[in-house]
Amino acid sequence: MRRMLIGLTALITLIPGTSGHAQSATPPQPATDIKSAQIQEAVKRGLAALTPGVSVSDRLISVADLMKHNVAVAVVARPAGPDTRVLSHDKVTEIYYVLRGSGTQATGTVVSGTHQDTSKTIGPGMSSNVPLARATSSRLGPGDIQIIPPGLGHVWTSIDPGGIEYLVFRIDPEHVLEMPK
Repeated sequence: MRRMLIGLTALITLIPGTSGHAQSATPPQPATDIKSAQIQEAVKRGLAALTPGVSVSDRLISVADLMKHNVAVAVVARPAGPDTRVLSHDKVTEIYYVLRGSGTQATGTVVSGTHQDTSKTIGPGMSSNVPLARATSSRLGPGDIQIIPPGLGHVWTSIDPGGIEYLVFRIDPEHVLEMPK
């Protein structure tokens, strides 16, 4: 227990603003509130966009500029079935929080990928239709969280009947993400 407390104290001193040093003259950024109604409206629009042949609806709700990085929040809706498009993001970390539905997500190494750098919703990265190398699979459902670091390929290998909806928190250290105009 004592070792854990010493380790925790050491960790806390590494977190900016907790080490007892004087704070910067720059005031902190204001809080960004995202209300349930905004999330529900984005889910509704996302589901409406899932017309036949559309495999994903990814809608940014907010992009907060926190000086050292952006934090973007999106709602993603996907229909039932597999999605063969593998993605990875060069710099952006994604954190998935499943709202409704379930499926299996594989993560691993992108094979024969094509680089794209035009998306202001997900940032630059690789895409491929070739299965991942060294893949591992995770079953995800309501309330589950998955953190996908930069460079890790990911693909929904199966989505259960009824589809899946999830929040995505995107940590963007290079400020490449933007709200659509």
